[in-house]
Amino acid sequence: MKFKTPPVPKNQKGEERSVGFEFEFTGVEMADAAKMVVDLYGGETEQVSGYEFKVKDSDFGTFSLELDASLFLNKKYEGVLKSVGLDVEKLQNKDKLEDTLREMASTVVPFEIITPPIPFSQLDALNKLVDKLREWKAKGTGSSFFYAFGLHLNPEVPELTAESLLRHLKAYVMLDAWIRQDADIDISRKLTPYINGYEMKYIRHILQEGYRPDLETLIRDYFEFDNSRNRPLDMLPVFRFLEEELTEELLDEKLTSARPAFHYRLPNCSIQDESWSLGEEWNRWWLVERLADDEQTLNQYARRFLQMDEKTLFSVKRKWIKLMDRWVQNVR
Repeated sequence: MKFKTPPVPKNQKGEERSVGFEFEFTGVEMADAAKMVVDLYGGETEQVSGYEFKVKDSDFGTFSLELDASLFLNKKYEGVLKSVGLDVEKLQNKDKLEDTLREMASTVVPFEIITPPIPFSQLDALNKLVDKLREWKAKGTGSSFFYAFGLHLNPEVPELTAESLLRHLKAYVMLDAWIRQDADIDISRKLTPYINGYEMKYIRHILQEGYRPDLETLIRDYFEFDNSRNRPLDMLPVFRFLEEELTEELLDEKLTSARPAFHYRLPNCSIQDESWSLGEEWNRWWLVERLADDEQTLNQYARRFLQMDEKTLFSVKRKWIKLMDRWVQNVR
């Protein structure tokens, strides 16, 4: 499926916007996946540890490949083992221990390929990586009940302003239920905390017609309503990029890196499924950008959502999905 061009294809500097992808999967060793990346896009492989590789100087920049668990990436397990009297540094077979831990973890913890930012006009090149992983029998979402694996998208923001960020946030919360249904989000992922939806009290707050916060207020409100990185649209990376000191002051954990991009973490990564495609997942995000770019329609739907929410005693979810589906069919 073709990748749709976003309504705002350039950033504030007039340069073509880009997007990074994060694939979660298992079934293919990291060393093999790194060689795969080199074969497709050039570059040189560097092994950082038993749990992390990098492919540098590729056609697009640096790819990172890692076991997606901070316990292993940061070697926190060494502290755990020391607490019970085992000093890993003194072990003669330390490498064997790391291999054993990695093999055990890979049954439930995914490997991850993190791409550099890739210009929108060149996204088709990533389909080759999906095809190659599939050829090597990579396993993704749906391969096992325990594989709550995801595909994360990091689209560069079109504008580094509170007004633009808020429009995209509003567009997302109104499309969230429709996207979850259309994408058929796997039950293993629904049962994890990684993609918890925004609470209704926060949605009502940001959809108010008079809500026009400056950047500091937007960030403080995000935390005031108990939003963490475990949201389908994680705003923390771009908040940290724009206001690092303030965001770090409010942030409990340090897993969030600063970047001028949205962190959209909802999609499945059904890489083993021949019918699944990156283009389809991207085009659902494209709907968010399409709605955010149409301020009049965005505000009309915000008012409609709040009216429906006030008048309905039961969940508005089913009715709202039907309403959003009509809009989607008109813009596709």
